[in-house]
Amino acid sequence: MGVARDHEDTDEGHGHLPKLIMAGRLTGTLDGRPVVIDADDVGLSLTIVSVRAAWAARGSVSTLVPVLGALKRSGIQVRVKIGGFMTLELLPRPSALARLFAPSLASLV
Repeated sequence: MGVARDHEDTDEGHGHLPKLIMAGRLTGTLDGRPVVIDADDVGLSLTIVSVRAAWAARGSVSTLVPVLGALKRSGIQVRVKIGGFMTLELLPRPSALARLFAPSLASLV
């Protein structure tokens, strides 16, 4: 996991530290199925390998709503990539399809 620096940003930040951009990758499991969380200058993306795994993981969304609320207040974009062919926006505004499959995301609107 590395730290990317935005050298063209005119904001010097607090003190003498340069402004940092979130970057890195975490690999793990969600409900026993493999997932990858990528962080880059755009935001966070959660990659789930199949539609079946995403369908099973939707039960965990209600427990993640407080974390997603904190990310939204911080202005971090979050998206979910499913099976390599579909991408759903979760933050800053959950897509209609994401809210259809996980109704607890409606509280983030």
